[in-house]
Amino acid sequence: MSGLAIPATDRPELSVVMVTLNAWEWTERALAALLEHTEAPLELIAVDNASTDGTLGGLEAVEGITLLRNPTNTGFGPAANQGALRARAPLLLLLNTDALVHPGWLPPLRAVLEAEPDVAAVAPRLLHPDGSLQEAGSILWGDAEVWPYGPTGDAAAPEFRFRRDVDYASAACLLLRRSAFVEAGGFDPAYAPAYFEDVDLCLRLWESGQRVVCQPRSEVTHAGGASSDPAARARLIERNRPILAGRWRRLLAGRPPSPVHWGPRDVLLGRDLRCDDRILVAGDFVPDGLDPALRHLLGRLVRGWPRARVTYLALDPLDAAAAAEPLLAGGVEVAWPGDAAAWLETRRHHYGLVVAASWAAASPPVRGLLDATQPLAHRAVLLDGAAPGDLAGEGYAAAVRSARLVLCAGTAARDAALVAGATGEVVLLEDAGALDRALAPLGMAPSFR
Repeated sequence: MSGLAIPATDRPELSVVMVTLNAWEWTERALAALLEHTEAPLELIAVDNASTDGTLGGLEAVEGITLLRNPTNTGFGPAANQGALRARAPLLLLLNTDALVHPGWLPPLRAVLEAEPDVAAVAPRLLHPDGSLQEAGSILWGDAEVWPYGPTGDAAAPEFRFRRDVDYASAACLLLRRSAFVEAGGFDPAYAPAYFEDVDLCLRLWESGQRVVCQPRSEVTHAGGASSDPAARARLIERNRPILAGRWRRLLAGRPPSPVHWGPRDVLLGRDLRCDDRILVAGDFVPDGLDPALRHLLGRLVRGWPRARVTYLALDPLDAAAAAEPLLAGGVEVAWPGDAAAWLETRRHHYGLVVAASWAAASPPVRGLLDATQPLAHRAVLLDGAAPGDLAGEGYAAAVRSARLVLCAGTAARDAALVAGATGEVVLLEDAGALDRALAPLGMAPSFR
């Protein structure tokens, strides 16, 4: 007997659907982690696909469970659809039997759905049992190859710790609006018994105008394939990939094929395909944290352009790891490479808007590096709280004169920009409406709803 019990509730906030097929040891661990680390009232719906190893007996011993028994293996998608039809809560969690949620896993995911009504599904970062990264969202290429983003990478690396829109996220642990799942028709049984049904579902959500997001502040350990045979898995993947390719031929035709190598530049091309705009802000970190004006700008860009990729490049890595945490949590990609020139070279021609902030604006070598690697990008500078004498320097003056947009933290900075001979539009940073209007001619209409 498992000794597990689902707390009784008449109004569950979360409906958990778990499809089982043998592997009771993992299933029991997944259920125990779910009950230990979930505070929201939930209901658990298990759909068993004819287990033969005692899984049914273990599930029957779970107090408060809703158990559906299939006489044969109907496949993951059809069984998950069965469970979803019994769900009562507004949020639907699809959870694999070998997925172990971590403490605090739900609030970050739930916060995305509550704050952004056009997000239909949100997923955590998936970790291997050894703690290395398994997936921070996934990439779909033009040949219908699917790549997890960051497999076996360092889970602490900043490029895997910021929220982003993704082509799709694995149904190993996927939180959805139940209404969105139902309106999309659930999983297509054409992919049964398994593989690519989650890709197809996420693409249908995107096609309907909804978004799919990876929120890495939530973490889940996923054993991956704990209840499947590797050879059978490979056969199913090869059988189902042509189904996906045929169904999404038009979408895939506009995408590059999967690269031969997994280099940063190759992966970046696919990772950012879902971004409406790509914005690079270059500046520095200081020991007592980020400059308030710079923090305000980054926050405003993320809030106003949630479908954009906002990247902050720290050219001085002093205390960067500590200063980066609130930015990563807010959805800003943060990088502090040891060699900024090499990092920018891997992103040549990648950004549509480049903002030079603080001393980066006054440094001719930095501006030259940005010009060389992002020659087609619109140019902006941020004049922060520097002393008026600094703003009068030739470095700042040259940056101001060449910028399409000058963002000013206060009237003193605005006056200095005008004195320096600004030819682009000069905007006070605190005037959100003015910032929106200034960016619109650059093709950057706010994407918030």
